[in-house]
Formats: sequence, structure tokens, C-alpha cells
Amino acid sequence: MEIKKGQKLWNRAKKIIPGGIQLLSKRSEQFLPNQWPAYYKKAKGVEIWDLNDDKYTDMSLMGVGSCILGYADSDVNKAVKNVIDNGSMSTLNSPEEVELAELLLKLHPWAEMEQVGKRWQ
Repeated sequence: MEIKKGQKLWNRAKKIIPGGIQLLSKRSEQFLPNQWPAYYKKAKGVEIWDLNDDKYTDMSLMGVGSCILGYADSDVNKAVKNVIDNGSMSTLNSPEEVELAELLLKLHPWAEMEQVGKRWQ
């Protein structure tokens, strides 16, 4: 049986990283010891490609939890790239911070910012 690139890298990682990875939930031994691909090269939608370009449907953890849009969603990528191209931070404040706060308060009206804000006034 050929040892694939992901397993070779996994064996290297176990020599220098306790457990081979920082997250217990992503240790390949819990899935298919000595055969789990362990590392990916590309991810799009619900599909992932390992270091050998073998394609899989990710029906496991979707990263470390639920990726409801899948990997590399085109709309999300476009929005993120737009923010990066326009500068992702500066001395001034981002208007999206206010938009996010309004959305969060709409979703969770019990948050009552005034209660938090009174501590700082």
C-alpha cells in the first residue's frame, strides 16, 4: 500500500506537535488510522482535495464545526476580497461595526447595549 502525501506529513507532524495537531477533533487517528488523508490542498462547497488531488465529499466536521455555506463560497470570497482591497483596518472606524451592532441587537434585543454602556459613562 502506497503511503500518500497526507500520511507522510502527518507522521512528520506527530514528531514535532503533540498529537500531530493542535485540535483533538482533527486528529486523523480518530477517523481511519494510517489512511486518513489528514491535510487538504483545496476546499470548495462540500468538497475537499487532499495533497494527492484525491477529491472527497466532506461529511465529517466541515472544518471544526458547521460551515453552512460550504468552503470557498463565491459571494463570501468576493465580499472578503473587496474589504481587503479597500483596506481592512485604519486609524478611523469601520461603518460595518455599527451595521453589525444594529443587526446583533435586532437578533438579540435582550442584549441592551445601554446596560453595558453605563459602565463606561
